[in-house]
Amino acid sequence: MASDEFVSIKDLAKRLGMDRSHARRYVLKLGYAFHKRRTPDSGSQLTLCVASVEADEIVSRRTNEGFIASTVVAVSDVGAFYVIQLVPDLDPKRIKLGFAENLEQRLSQHRTAAPTARVLRAWPCKRSWELTAIDALTRTGCRLILNEVFECDEPDVLAERGDDFFRMLPEPDVRAPLAKTSPLNSAAVGTGREHGSGSPIREEEQSGHH
Repeated sequence: MASDEFVSIKDLAKRLGMDRSHARRYVLKLGYAFHKRRTPDSGSQLTLCVASVEADEIVSRRTNEGFIASTVVAVSDVGAFYVIQLVPDLDPKRIKLGFAENLEQRLSQHRTAAPTARVLRAWPCKRSWELTAIDALTRTGCRLILNEVFECDEPDVLAERGDDFFRMLPEPDVRAPLAKTSPLNSAAVGTGREHGSGSPIREEEQSGHH
């Protein structure tokens, strides 16, 4: 099949109104299998795809379930926890901590009000870890100014504290395997088979092309 007869997971996710991670799980849940192909939007890189006719079926099923891609706002659970110095040239002790799906975009947003803002440190993070991380990193030597902006006596020490904190945590996109008795196993029946190859695409292979 030609490359234009396939739809990449990136394009399919847009049509579904999801991020790529959620779209991949949704496709597998429906019982479809991925192909690896080079598509117009992937350049020379192999990427996960479904056949165009399958993509239409998947979008149709999503619509029939009551979800319209144009009205769905996809929210990713995985991103980065950052420590940003807002005005390092004038007040290096004034820092902003928080979670962002896209760190570069978040930094650009801060630079509209603070042009010299810079990232002091960042770590891969789950959204649900944000408040715990803020409490852990600011437990000593920091005073709240407003809205996750703090005055910290030693920003570099805070960053080292962050290194220690996140070193104890698992990779944010790793989930525990399902127990044999889990009812969630039924959602995986019939998935993971690549058409024509007889060999499954493993989850770690799928997650390597985001």
